[in-house]
Amino acid sequence: MTRTPEIDADRLWEAHRLMAEIGPIPGGGSRRLALSPEDAAARALLLDWTRPLGLAYAQDAIGNMFFRREGTAPAEGAVAFGSHLDTVPEGGRFDGVSGVLCALEVMRALHEAGVTTRRPLELVNWTNEEGSRFRPAMMGSRVFAADMSLKDALAVRDNDGISVEQALKETGQAGPLAPSPRGWSAWLELHIEQGPVMEATGTDIGVVTGTMHARYLQLTVHGEPSHGGATAMERRHDALAAVAEAILAIERIGIAAEPRGRSAASWIENEPNARGSVPNLTRLSADVRHEDPEAAIRMEAEVKAALEAIATRRKVRIELDPYATFGPTVFDAGLCSLLRQKAEARQLSTRDMVAAAGHDSVLVNPLCPSAMLFVPCKGGITHNPAEYASKEQLARGAQVLLDAVLTLAK
Repeated sequence: MTRTPEIDADRLWEAHRLMAEIGPIPGGGSRRLALSPEDAAARALLLDWTRPLGLAYAQDAIGNMFFRREGTAPAEGAVAFGSHLDTVPEGGRFDGVSGVLCALEVMRALHEAGVTTRRPLELVNWTNEEGSRFRPAMMGSRVFAADMSLKDALAVRDNDGISVEQALKETGQAGPLAPSPRGWSAWLELHIEQGPVMEATGTDIGVVTGTMHARYLQLTVHGEPSHGGATAMERRHDALAAVAEAILAIERIGIAAEPRGRSAASWIENEPNARGSVPNLTRLSADVRHEDPEAAIRMEAEVKAALEAIATRRKVRIELDPYATFGPTVFDAGLCSLLRQKAEARQLSTRDMVAAAGHDSVLVNPLCPSAMLFVPCKGGITHNPAEYASKEQLARGAQVLLDAVLTLAK
């Protein structure tokens, strides 16, 4: 007997609790780096959870996971939704994970209610969204969308020299499908806000109308090896000291660009990294982003000018690799309107928002109509074990997602 499908808030919350038991870290957070044993265990748990739902499972060669619920018109483009299960090294329980688990709860609620849709539905877990272990971020969706070749992605290595290809094989995540678009009619992604605005304004559902434009850079600073005690200060060509200046310059550029712009210097590698030695090779990953693409380009130019000045003053050589960009993205106006309507029908407050972070939806957006919805997170804290969204907030977001999916899938 068919009945109106409703989200089970307790079941959704329990799924978050069980998923967080994989790769736990102090403070209640999670560490599941892409294609690690922990990531593989999370994927296996998701696969186990989908088996009772009768979903058809497929996986492509970059490890993206697809769970299909057939409709009465299988030839029509599926309505797809999901996010990612991998985390940053000091991550929380909700970033990306909630998008997958709320999508799972949509499938569970439909199955429990005995609802059949005209269009098929697909739940998706993307590979290496975070980019913490392998760069660039959003690797699975990049390869899926032909923004990066499979060959190039497989050759990427982590800090220990392990390639994506090797990690896929070791974790059993290299699927048989060639990564390519799957003819979706629409794509939706639920995510925590990763900011304080919704909590501060009492907003239930954030309707994400687009994203900032981000430009990612890697600096390689070449200095000169020498003794940290015997070498006079004025004779040093210290790569790490040059990077320290660069970090502060990048921070200043980001501060000047607020509230619509941001910057970050987030990863560093130093050689020889030995006590008593002046560093001679230091690498830094950084990014600048802004709602206005031209402003982001100007921020990048400011970073380059600052680096040139630092290199001249400190007598070091700085190589700059602008290795990736994302956005700006404008999401589908019709889907954004649908999300507002579904939230308001549930008497939930909404707010239009621009996402500052990168998401797989950015890569999917050129392939089919796409949109995102945010749920609040406590204090705007993210990429942190203290990251938190309540059971009620997650359930509200999942219900809006479910209601929108039902309309789209007819």
